[in-house]
Amino acid sequence: MEVNQLFNSFTELYRPYIKNVQPILDKYHLHTAQFLVLKDIYLHDQTTLVQISKRRSIEKPSARKLLKVLIEQELLIVTPGEDKREKLLSLSDKGTKVYKEAMSEVTALQESIVEQAALDEQEILAAMRTFEKLKNIL
Repeated sequence: MEVNQLFNSFTELYRPYIKNVQPILDKYHLHTAQFLVLKDIYLHDQTTLVQISKRRSIEKPSARKLLKVLIEQELLIVTPGEDKREKLLSLSDKGTKVYKEAMSEVTALQESIVEQAALDEQEILAAMRTFEKLKNIL
């Protein structure tokens, strides 16, 4: 088996997946990257731009642009940190509501895809372990 086929398989999966997720996110006026940042903040309350940038593997200027849009949509609350330059980010009530509703729909889509593919728990866990190992190297 050619090693590059593993990566080809991932990239061939990514675009159709995003094409199916984006209509859900459109209802909430979000793009995939914005939703992933929203998810990161939901999972790591009182976080900073730098922390988000590291966890999501995105450049700080890109993270700043994503956060600006989320703040403009009133999905985030920004509070000063201990250091005057540091700003702590949390989801607003509206942001929590939007995240939970969108995530519920995305999860339903994911469950449907897994069911149609007839994947069992072992296959899912094996794929997750593989992706985690590759991510840690990259």
